[in-house]
Amino acid sequence: MTKKITTSDISDKLGLSRNTVSKALNDHPSITDATKRKVIEQALAMGYKKVKLPGASYPATSPAGQTKSIVYLTKGHLHVTSFWMHVMRGVEEIVSQHGYEMKLNFVKPEDIHSLTLPPITGPDIKGVIVAGSISKEYTEKLLELPLPTVCISINPDIPLSNLNADVVLMENEDSTYRITRQLVQSGHEDIGFIGDIGSCRSFMERWLGFQRAVLEAKLPAVPEHYLISETPDNFQSYEDISQALAALNALPTAFVCANDRIALHVIKYLNGIGKKVPEDIAISGFDQVDEAEFLGYTLTTVSNDDYQLGVRAAEQLLQRLDNPNRPHETVRLATEVIWGESTSSKSASTKSATI
Repeated sequence: MTKKITTSDISDKLGLSRNTVSKALNDHPSITDATKRKVIEQALAMGYKKVKLPGASYPATSPAGQTKSIVYLTKGHLHVTSFWMHVMRGVEEIVSQHGYEMKLNFVKPEDIHSLTLPPITGPDIKGVIVAGSISKEYTEKLLELPLPTVCISINPDIPLSNLNADVVLMENEDSTYRITRQLVQSGHEDIGFIGDIGSCRSFMERWLGFQRAVLEAKLPAVPEHYLISETPDNFQSYEDISQALAALNALPTAFVCANDRIALHVIKYLNGIGKKVPEDIAISGFDQVDEAEFLGYTLTTVSNDDYQLGVRAAEQLLQRLDNPNRPHETVRLATEVIWGESTSSKSASTKSATI
C-alpha cells in the first residue's frame, strides 16, 4: 500500500519546520514566495495532494452544496519546473472562480506501462485536464472515459482529427523556425537540435520548424548532431544529455533545444568542459522558464505565457461542459521569440567545435 505523504515528510525532506511547510502549502502571507515555491515543488514531487497555489481560492461546492471537481492529471516529474507550476496555477484559478475544486492526480510510470487509469469517475468529477504528454495507448484509454477532457499538449502519435478531446497548444513550429533561420543568417552552418520528439507534439513541431529552416538554407545534414530520440523522456535529465554530448566526435556551433530545461542542461555540460556560450557555441531554448534567470546572461528562448496556457485550458473545459455536443477544438496560443545573449552573432569561423 502506498504511504500517504504528510507535511512531516515534506518538512524532513527540506529541513524546514512543519509550521513553515503548512503555512507555505496554504499560501500564508508570512511565508516568502521563494519558500512557498520550494515547498510546493517538493510537495508535488512527493505526490502530496493538498496544495494551495499562490493567489488561488478554493470554492469547493456548488450552490446546491454538492462538491464539483475538475481533475488535473499529469506525470508528477513535470511539475518540478516553474513552467508547469504556472500552468497549474492558471488552471486552478479559473476553475475555482467557477465553483470547482481542482484535484491533483499524478500518473506513475508503472500506471502508464500497465494502462491503469486513476479513480476519476466519481459523481463529483465533472471533467479532466491532462497536463503534458502521456503515451498514446494510455491517452486513448483515458479518452474512453465519459468525461469532458482537455489536453495541454498531447502525444505526437495521436492524430488531432476525430479526437474525443479538446487540445490546447502554444505555437511551436514558426518560433523555432525563426530562431534557426537567425542562427543561419549569423553564420552558423552546423546547427544541432536536442529534444525527445516522441514525447509530445510540441517537441515534434519544434523539430519540424528547425528542419524547415535548415532545408531552406540548404545546409548539409549532420545527423550526429540531431539528438532527437523518439523514446519518451529521453534527453530530459542532465545525465542523459551529458552522456549524449560526450559521445559526439565534435560539437556543432549552435544547438536549438526543444525547451529551456534542456538548454540549461546543455549549458551546464558546456561549462564543465570549458566551452563558452555564445563564444564557442550558441544555445537557444523554449518556454522562458524562471530558472534561466540565474545564468548570468540572457537565454534566447520563446515566451508562451505558461499561466495563460493553464487559463485557456480551464476555459476550454468549462466551455465544453456548457456545450458538450460542439465539435472538438484545437486551440493554439501565440508565442514570441525572446532574443538573448546566448545566440549573439558568432565569429567568422563556421567549423564544428572540437571537443
